[in-house]
Amino acid sequence: MALLALAGCAATPSAPAAAPAAATAPSPAPAAAPWSTSPAEPGDRVAAPSRVRLASLDVDVEVVDVGVDDRGEMEVPQDVSTVGWYRFGPRPGAAAGSAVLSGHVDDRVQGEGAFHRLSELIPGDPVEVELADGAVVAYVVDRVRRIAKEELPVDELFARDGAPVLTLVTCGGDFDREARSYRENVVVTASPTGDGAA
Repeated sequence: MALLALAGCAATPSAPAAAPAAATAPSPAPAAAPWSTSPAEPGDRVAAPSRVRLASLDVDVEVVDVGVDDRGEMEVPQDVSTVGWYRFGPRPGAAAGSAVLSGHVDDRVQGEGAFHRLSELIPGDPVEVELADGAVVAYVVDRVRRIAKEELPVDELFARDGAPVLTLVTCGGDFDREARSYRENVVVTASPTGDGAA
């Protein structure tokens, strides 16, 4: 099945010093809409995510539900200070699959995005996701990768089965002025610690 690259990060991972802060395009991070837009059906009924905290980066931001845009790519919030959760995939705290959160790195008008420093995470860093019912799901970072958009492993990032993971995505690499987008995605994978909801 043909999958698109993650959405147009016109405002995501760290813009190189020489590059413009970002383009005005509203979309910044993951995209390639996963082949299905029907809600995931893991047998567990955990609440939707409401906040994500990256303690090592002093990040504590609101999470909003997002779907698929008119290009078939994962939406990203218009407000770069928030992070989007792909509502057609697993929820953080589900027993299986990849829960995907996507955020902007920056925006020419709004400035730095919620995931501006995402590439600075390192394995072992804690990640917490607060759910709408007040429960908190704790994760620890396993891996931080920079991947060319055309090589993004979308099947892996949006997996609905397999071990439960949290996937955080934003833009990175060089800024392509002509395309008004970054050339790469920063992809962080974190595993549940066993503490919290699930």
